[in-house]
Amino acid sequence: MRFLRLIWKNSIRNPRRSVLTILSITVSVFLVSTLQAILTRLDSLGKATGSGHLRLVTHHATGLGQLLPIAHKQRIAALPGVKAVGSWTWFGGIYIDEANFFANFATDPEELEKTHEEYRVPPDQRAAWKSERTGALVGRKLMDQFGWKVGDRVTLKGTIYPFDPEFIIKGVFTCPDDESQERTLFFHYDYFNEAWGRRNLAGTFAVLAEKPEDVPRLMDAIDRTFRNTDAETKTETEQAFNLSFVSMLGNVKLLLNVISLAVVFTILLVAGNTMAMSIRERTGEVAVLRTLGFRRNTILFLLVGESLAIALLGGFIGGFGAKTTYAFIAATSAKGKLFMAIYSGGVALLAGYGTWMLFAGSHVARGILKVLRYLVTLIGAAAGFAAGAGFYFAAGFVMNSGGLFSDFTVTNGTLILGLGIALLVGVLSATLPALRATRTGIAEALRYVG
Repeated sequence: MRFLRLIWKNSIRNPRRSVLTILSITVSVFLVSTLQAILTRLDSLGKATGSGHLRLVTHHATGLGQLLPIAHKQRIAALPGVKAVGSWTWFGGIYIDEANFFANFATDPEELEKTHEEYRVPPDQRAAWKSERTGALVGRKLMDQFGWKVGDRVTLKGTIYPFDPEFIIKGVFTCPDDESQERTLFFHYDYFNEAWGRRNLAGTFAVLAEKPEDVPRLMDAIDRTFRNTDAETKTETEQAFNLSFVSMLGNVKLLLNVISLAVVFTILLVAGNTMAMSIRERTGEVAVLRTLGFRRNTILFLLVGESLAIALLGGFIGGFGAKTTYAFIAATSAKGKLFMAIYSGGVALLAGYGTWMLFAGSHVARGILKVLRYLVTLIGAAAGFAAGAGFYFAAGFVMNSGGLFSDFTVTNGTLILGLGIALLVGVLSATLPALRATRTGIAEALRYVG
């Protein structure tokens, strides 16, 4: 512990080099944390929530673009092992303009309550929704995004179906097991069916099995029931159904992991070059320390410790910055431009400070070079502000779009991974140069100039 102060002092003895190295590691770990958060979100789509392990999804065998007769519901419900069945029909309506995209389904209130028990709705609001034919049940996050309240009227512009239904918000639901589902609006299937000319068609059926042992048997029984009919079905578990959307992206997981490895390798090259340069410049100091009686292992510890201090600081800022950044954007992106200005201002300060340190040195302390330093710093800060605003807007748009990444967060596991990467980079980048410096003969090291 007595060497920690010495390690820290040596870490910042060259402020420009230290700050730029920390910033490069920060940006790299931020990027890796973002990529890993995407992978975490994709993996979560295959995890069952609530009674999801008992739920099946039945859709048309040729694809989701084809609808099924609503009469299928009664035949499915009559099969042994079926606890509840509910129809879900994707409406695909737009609220005001296309930027306000979110999931909206026509369903039956009674059926939804039975098939999705994890949806929490106050009893009075649930009763109000059931009794109001034009009523809508809206997720909490969607309510917060648009500033809606119970009793408001909402009109959706039909993009698939040739009508624009108007709803009265009668209830708000939460889903503690998967908050991303709170960006959904449900309305009465009877209202939808009447507006569409009573065609009696539905998109999918959510089937709740009585017990886990019934799931595989029901998958086969449902499809066998409608085989060789005009509307054959394909039944799969809810997890498999959700993952089918991810499979449309191809092997995106491998791509993101490869990019993460490339980023880590790049950090290692940058940090390795920086530490090699720093240690090479201090070869003479290492010789003096050995002359004063410091052991090689002690000097090795000091040199690697300096690298670790810089790397871990950059890793912490990058990982924790990613976690707080996405949490901040998710909480504020729908509340106006003030928060975007606050976030962009923070990025501008970091970019400005990094630019200022880039031109540090006694040769720019006066005259025209000093003026140029201020000018370049202002340009760097302005570029940082523009980049921060663009990033805030893009991330906020993705989070509020109701798609795969509407519930995008950096987990504590990802934060630990970022610190682990920083630890690895700190050790590997300094070990080889430090070993070379400590094993060089004292006389040779004292003559070294570099």
